[in-house]
Amino acid sequence: MFKQANPFIRHIRRYFRAYGGWAAVFASPLFAIAFVVTSISYSSWMTKDWTETSKSLIPNLLGFSLGTYSIIFSLVTSRIKRAMKASLGPSGSSRLEEVNATFFHFILVQVIALLWAFVYQGTLITDILKFVSGSHSAAIPILHALRFTGSFIGYLLLIYSFLLILGAALAVYRLALIVDPKDD
Repeated sequence: MFKQANPFIRHIRRYFRAYGGWAAVFASPLFAIAFVVTSISYSSWMTKDWTETSKSLIPNLLGFSLGTYSIIFSLVTSRIKRAMKASLGPSGSSRLEEVNATFFHFILVQVIALLWAFVYQGTLITDILKFVSGSHSAAIPILHALRFTGSFIGYLLLIYSFLLILGAALAVYRLALIVDPKDD
């Protein structure tokens, strides 16, 4: 297991660096919109119903995302790939790595949103609330706050994953704008 963990972590770090890190996530207008939509949609995430929405929508979105990702990179010729590798973006990564990072981010957020829904829908929080309510009534408000925080994060991930469709579309648009340096 640890043999596979190191390359996995190394690739995640490389993707995250090419994507722009936490600054790129939190400074993104898409993340800001997701945060605002989640905040004003509190009636949607204050119940567990959002987990069913995630579980029904995200798998379809994942299939679409992976299909689009595969099609785009199967159509990109080796000449275009060389041009993308030669062109550096603002992060210092090649344009090819940036487009890959954008699509990977799109897919990773969807997977995290789906996993969050599965974990949240589990009964661990409910079981802890039942156990603590009998012996430590002072801890109940803290557990409720944790439940609402977890619910807010899950719904935020759901909304953000849908808004990242725009980010992926922009990556495709930027891909079309890349010019082979030999043609300049």
